[in-house]
Amino acid sequence: MAIQISGANIITNNKTIAGGTTGLQSQYDAINVGGTQTIVNRDLIYVTTNSQTITLPASPTAGNEVIIVPGNFTGTIVGRNAQNIMGLAENMTIDRAYAAVRFIFVDATRGWVIS
Repeated sequence: MAIQISGANIITNNKTIAGGTTGLQSQYDAINVGGTQTIVNRDLIYVTTNSQTITLPASPTAGNEVIIVPGNFTGTIVGRNAQNIMGLAENMTIDRAYAAVRFIFVDATRGWVIS
């Protein structure tokens, strides 16, 4: 997969500008998910099947971040993996199709916050 502008690859799977090794780079590892998945820091998850549970990383440290993007459906469940989400000890459901949600881990009290 690559992002293209006027036919030129800008960001490719190896996270470098086509034709060179420096410049704009992706900070995330993009993964298509069609089933339950535990993710790690810097994952960008595109969920391809409705009603899947995506579990946030275990033992996160401050500054860890992930992005979860559901497809054209509203039932993606985000498992908290024993950490809070927005200060609550609850899993969350992304109830908007194609809504990219970025989670950043802050601390044990607030847990994962949405940005």
